[in-house]
Amino acid sequence: MIDDFVRDLHHLQKADSLIGKIWLKVLACQFGLFVFAGLIAVFGLGMTNVAGFYALQASLGPVWAAVVVAMADFVLAAIVILVARNSQPGPEIELALDARKTAIEAIQASARDLKVTIDAFGQEIRDAKDTIAGFVQNPLDAAVQNLLIPAATSIIKGLSSKKDQA
Repeated sequence: MIDDFVRDLHHLQKADSLIGKIWLKVLACQFGLFVFAGLIAVFGLGMTNVAGFYALQASLGPVWAAVVVAMADFVLAAIVILVARNSQPGPEIELALDARKTAIEAIQASARDLKVTIDAFGQEIRDAKDTIAGFVQNPLDAAVQNLLIPAATSIIKGLSSKKDQA
């Protein structure tokens, strides 16, 4: 019973560990994509700065090329951010959550069984205490109930079995 309880706790720990690893993998992927998007945004900002510089120096040529490149960098960064934001764990998370749910149900069942066993043991202790208290308070009544009556019953059965044999 306690072995089952420990086994169920171990299964719960494994399921929780698996769920944690899956989420950590997803978060690491999201973090990497956010960092990449940030890097692209930095390039876009750099190009915007260069475009602004060229806009002040010349009237049209290289400035608009830099502006177009910067806008393309910002669009690309926005796409990467959207992909990172929408990334979710795969179908394996459902299996891990099911394993966790099963482990929790098994732990609850084992805990109920353990509680019943402990309650029964407590009742046996209370019964033994009551018997001892009864013996201490009325030793003759307890001796008659626990010793004399079973002995008399045994003697009567023995005598009746000898009559049946004869």
